[in-house]
Amino acid sequence: MINAKMDWTKPDEVMKLFNFKLRKNALQARFTGTSIGESQSQSFNSSSEFSPTSHVMSLSQPVTRKRKNPFLKNDLEKKLKESSLDLDSTDSTFELLNFHTNSNLKIDKNKANELLDTCLKLKEAKVVAVMHTVPAYEEPKGKKYMPIDWTLKSKFKIMSPKPFAWNVKLKASEEASGTTGFVRRLDIGETGTNLDTSPNARFHQCCLVWQHPSIPWMELFPRSQSKMNVATSDVVALTQPMKDALFKDWCNSFRSLFHLVRVRQCPYFYACNNNFTVLFRAAGICGISEVQALLTPSTRGLREAINNEGIKFYMPLKAKPKKTTSSEINELNGVAEDDEENDKWLKSVGIEESEIRRITVSQVKNQLGRECDLDNMHESLIFVKGMEVQALFNFLINCKTIVTSCGPYSCVPPTLLSPVAFHGATLKPLKVKDSVVSNGTEKFYSLELTGPILPEVLPTLCSLMIKDQVEKFSVSCAQLNNTKAFTLAKHGIEIEEEEKLPQSVFGLENLTDCGFNKHILSHFCNPDPDRIQNFESLTCTDSLYTWS
Repeated sequence: MINAKMDWTKPDEVMKLFNFKLRKNALQARFTGTSIGESQSQSFNSSSEFSPTSHVMSLSQPVTRKRKNPFLKNDLEKKLKESSLDLDSTDSTFELLNFHTNSNLKIDKNKANELLDTCLKLKEAKVVAVMHTVPAYEEPKGKKYMPIDWTLKSKFKIMSPKPFAWNVKLKASEEASGTTGFVRRLDIGETGTNLDTSPNARFHQCCLVWQHPSIPWMELFPRSQSKMNVATSDVVALTQPMKDALFKDWCNSFRSLFHLVRVRQCPYFYACNNNFTVLFRAAGICGISEVQALLTPSTRGLREAINNEGIKFYMPLKAKPKKTTSSEINELNGVAEDDEENDKWLKSVGIEESEIRRITVSQVKNQLGRECDLDNMHESLIFVKGMEVQALFNFLINCKTIVTSCGPYSCVPPTLLSPVAFHGATLKPLKVKDSVVSNGTEKFYSLELTGPILPEVLPTLCSLMIKDQVEKFSVSCAQLNNTKAFTLAKHGIEIEEEEKLPQSVFGLENLTDCGFNKHILSHFCNPDPDRIQNFESLTCTDSLYTWS
């Protein structure tokens, strides 16, 4: 006999509990949006309070479902609002598609397509608005090359916001390697040699020039008579044998340089006189297949003397470049071919002979005056090429007036400047000075070079700075104004379009021994006249050059 007390389940209590569960499930369904049957099923499955008997009783009870309200919004819009889809996000279209495929609701395809079209239009409008707000892309300004400037410069300054890779204090090995690289024309940064390849050594190689004559107590470049005082001029007083020896030595150096240019082992050189400067260029430079010479400034007397030697020359900077002939010189002297006929006609109409001479002299003065207007101007530049260059060389080396006989530079021959060695040449270094400049908020590193600066110095130095990852720098130059015509004349003559390619190839193939590396040589052999520009300031930003 079992003495334990038995607990009996009463039907009334069971029904009360069941009805309570129904009301609870209905309330949950209203918040979650699920049907009452689903909530009721989940509640029964998770509950542990019902016995098998009560479960059977619950199944036997009819379940009443709430009627759908016809005035409620569309189920699709309701689901979209509840899911909080962001139409502005980049994944909104994909979310709508996923919702459309995964939803258990029966969605009208037309309404779904309309909604997707609306989303796409909103997305397109947003992209267009963004495109209008973003500034248009602008290509960086500048050229990948710097121009060729044949103007001689006496000073230039480089400024950069970052420090340079070199300095003016050279070690013994750096100075020796830079000097050796310049004298032997070696690219010590790329060729396999035992030379010092540090930035200081490569920089020192860019700061040297060959010069003749070299007189320590005289500044022979640039020749400024205003800077020479009387005490200095007294020191230059020489006897006649000393003057002859000095001029003879200069002639040997001048002849040596000219021969180097003729055989294309020197790209160019300058001869700087007190009154004019001559630039000799080897065949292939500027795309011209013949040796060239340019002289500036000239005077009417000098042009007449050159013409009397039978030298044909051009004046490319005149309004109408043309070749000066002997007949034109004769016209300037008043010996025109039809002068006799004009005189006879004037006599026939009763004009006296004295009046005829006065008219003739007046015409000659007018012609000479127009010709003299070009004297010492850029338009007076003379250009010769081919065999005429040899004739011009002979004229200059035999002209005694090329050496002035008075003034502080009395008896001093013209200064010869060259990038390669020649007989009697003196190796001259440029004066280098570095400093730091500050404007209060920014600090700039400055490098100043003073001396005879030849055209290849600046391109070589800029190329070196770009290799050393100097991203931005600026250059300002002090140039000799009387040599600006060398650049203004471009090539000196017009080059035919069909001749540019073979002439450029000719220069590159035949000037390999002139002392320039391949990059600088291709730069100076380019026949494009747009690459020849005069500039006083230059800026480099991200390897792109701009100048003015």
